[in-house]
Amino acid sequence: MNYSEKKSLSTRVTIIGAFLDLILGLGKIIVGSLYLSQALIVDGIHSLSDILTDVFVILITFISHEKPDDDHPYGHARFETLGTIVIGFILIVVAVFLAIENIESFIAKKESVIPGTPTIIITIISIFSKEWIYRKTLAVGELIQSELLIANAWHSRTDAISSILVLVSLVVSMAGFPQVDIFTAIVLSLFIGKVGWDFVWKSIKELVDTSLDQAQIQEVKEVILSVDGVKGMHNLRSRKMGSKAILDVNVEVSPYITVSEGHEISTWVANTVIKSFPNIMDITVHTDVDDDRGESDIFEPHSYELLPLRSEVIETIQGIVEASEFKHISNFDLHYYNGKIRLYLTVDATSKNADIENKLLAIEYISEVHFFQKL
Repeated sequence: MNYSEKKSLSTRVTIIGAFLDLILGLGKIIVGSLYLSQALIVDGIHSLSDILTDVFVILITFISHEKPDDDHPYGHARFETLGTIVIGFILIVVAVFLAIENIESFIAKKESVIPGTPTIIITIISIFSKEWIYRKTLAVGELIQSELLIANAWHSRTDAISSILVLVSLVVSMAGFPQVDIFTAIVLSLFIGKVGWDFVWKSIKELVDTSLDQAQIQEVKEVILSVDGVKGMHNLRSRKMGSKAILDVNVEVSPYITVSEGHEISTWVANTVIKSFPNIMDITVHTDVDDDRGESDIFEPHSYELLPLRSEVIETIQGIVEASEFKHISNFDLHYYNGKIRLYLTVDATSKNADIENKLLAIEYISEVHFFQKL
């Protein structure tokens, strides 16, 4: 599914939800005012607040589903995270104001009036309508893997649940306990605030690069280790980007294969992981021949003793081996393994291998020397 199709699905279901919120919000506020139900009025304000979030979801969706560009090479998914935070704060602010107002009424013990029958009817309509739009929005959110749309779906579910509480309070109030109506309004306010905080906290953790859950991390490890040629792995790290995630990992391969084969194994690792996990959008694979973490699980350049590269190794060998011996060496293969270098040398038939070997093994960072005769 391409970006355009995702935006179209998300926008369509959100517009339907916004229209439903407008009708229900105005209806609950009007009926609550006419038939004296404070809980229903609070529920109506909750529904109208959904319209603001619906509009916001549409705007953020257009941005977050844009393709990667020069300024955002990893895409725009973090705008979705930002949008979820805003939705959460809107819910928290609405909850605080409603809670304060109704707590003051409850403490002041204002005279309560038994609400009228129409409040029951519109509340039942609200319950079924909001549950329907919740299920529809959630289905689209899961289909296009949008955390923002899923959050908005749960926003609708909170409206359905709050309407159920309102329905219970209306029935109890009509049974002769009208003060329950204000108490229910306070409970609803706290419930709305809790939902808002959950959205905010989850998104804040994502913005500070929280990793995938450990269950999926373990699944990713198993997939990586299943690739032919992978001997081990370490430094698997992940960070969330909206509904997606980015990974980087070090895979360990044999130190005796060619560079191109090691690269091909890493390419297989990347392709296999991305195909196996739809929520992983990118993975950087570094090829190792051993576990270079040392005492830490994280690569620390300042604590890692670097071995010399080819030009320095050959220069060192040239300074130790006599010129007459050095000219017999036609090729140098260097294998870096376990903090040392294994030398594989191609020499001609007239060379004295034992003499050369003893001199090379005296070099601190060389662990082994192997000879191949030039044909």
